[in-house]
Parts: sequence; structure tokens; C-alpha cells
Amino acid sequence: MRRISRFVGVMGAALLLTLLVTRPALAETVRFSNCLGGCPLGAPDTNHVIARSIYTLSFNTEKRIADWVTYVVTAESIGVATNLPRLATPDPAVSDTLNPQDFSSNGEGNRLLLDYFTPLVSFAGTPYWPETNYLSNRVPRNSELNRGSWYGLEWAVRNLANRTDGLYVITGPIYEAPDLSQEQKAETAVPSAFFKVVSDASGQAAAFIFPQDLPFHVHHCEQLSTIVEVEQLTGLDLFPELPQIPVADLSEKLGCFRQ
Repeated sequence: MRRISRFVGVMGAALLLTLLVTRPALAETVRFSNCLGGCPLGAPDTNHVIARSIYTLSFNTEKRIADWVTYVVTAESIGVATNLPRLATPDPAVSDTLNPQDFSSNGEGNRLLLDYFTPLVSFAGTPYWPETNYLSNRVPRNSELNRGSWYGLEWAVRNLANRTDGLYVITGPIYEAPDLSQEQKAETAVPSAFFKVVSDASGQAAAFIFPQDLPFHVHHCEQLSTIVEVEQLTGLDLFPELPQIPVADLSEKLGCFRQ
């Protein structure tokens, strides 16, 4: 099996786009190396798809939050981020993003953090780690969730990636009301939950859903879900080019032992 964990093969080629031209229609399919089975479909046509060295995302210009983000964690990409800056920075590709001031008057302002989709630590071993600090890669997330289940799963992903050929991750927000009204579009859209789907090249996968208000003490394994449920809640087709969605269970390798 071709290894996906080599730094040069994955990180160096992350922006390499393979254009497949179908004649006579001349339709083009753009492929990104950090999307397993094609990048997710179903986001609004007005979204901006932004491809960077370590991740690809679909930025929703109305909600000002990415609808999905994909990346590949490998043993070589993981590094020590203790001394790396975490200050959110403007995205040169998107002018209208969220910023910390959007939550200064929010009733939950003291509990919401503008935190990462693509985690800094998972790419601190690459020269591209500053890309994680772009505001397009940030989302308002409850601090208890951030320090609890969300962190627990990210740690489990890095732990497994260190022992395997690497892991593909798709993550993004879930909204109670996916279709915003005109009035709501003028306000900051805070997700009611988040999803994360972890898979490998062999077809194993595990899906998780994290409510925004999840208490700190809840283990990430208690949030196991299914790819089907994630797709129903988001309206996304997460693996559009695979003949079927991954069915083999990866959860045990992420520390989740089913009864």
C-alpha cells in the first residue's frame, strides 16, 4: 500500500492539483491530496474553497466559518508547539472572517474561544504551521469542549498517526438551523455542535459529534456517531468519489472500546 505518511509526499504535494480533463465537455476535476475520496460536496456554491499546504477548507462567506476542513496528520507533521505563536492572523484569501471582537458582547463571551479547525500541534513539525493561525481556520468553540472531548480526540489522532501511515480528518460545524434568515446572516453564526471524521487509506473510519455545550469531563468516545448521521446533519457528501462510505471501524484504535 502506498504510504501517506511521508512528509515530502504529503506536505510537499498538498498544493499539487491534478487536473483531469474529460473530452469533449472539457470538464475539470480538481483533486486535493488531503481529501480522501474527493473533497466533501454539498456546501453552498458561494463558498470559497481554499487549498493550503496542510489543509483544504470550504469557507462559508455568509456565516464566516468554514463548512468543512480536511487535513492529513502524519508522524512527521506532528511537532512541539509550546513556543509557537497562536495569535489569529488575517487570511489573505478571505477578507471577511470572524475575529475575537465578534464575541465581546456575546452572552457566552467568556466561554467561547475562537479556536482551530486544523490544529497547530498536528502540523508544528512542518514549516507550514503558520497557516493554522489564519482566521478562516478558526471557529467559536466552548472552552470546556475545547479542553475536554475535543482535545481528547485530537490527542488520540496524533497518538495513532504516530503509529501508522497517517490519518485523514474531515471536520466542521453543525447548526441547529442550517438555513440562516436574512436577519441571522448579519449576525455571527455560532455552531450548535461540531463533527470530526477520522479515516485511513485502508477504509477504516470513525465519526464523532460534539455538542457546543458538552461538559469538560465527557470522554471523546462517548461522542461516537456515524458518517451517515454527520452527512444528514450537515447536508454534506463527505466521500463523494468512493463507491461506498468507509465502513470498517477505526474507533478502537482511537481508544474507544465498545461494550
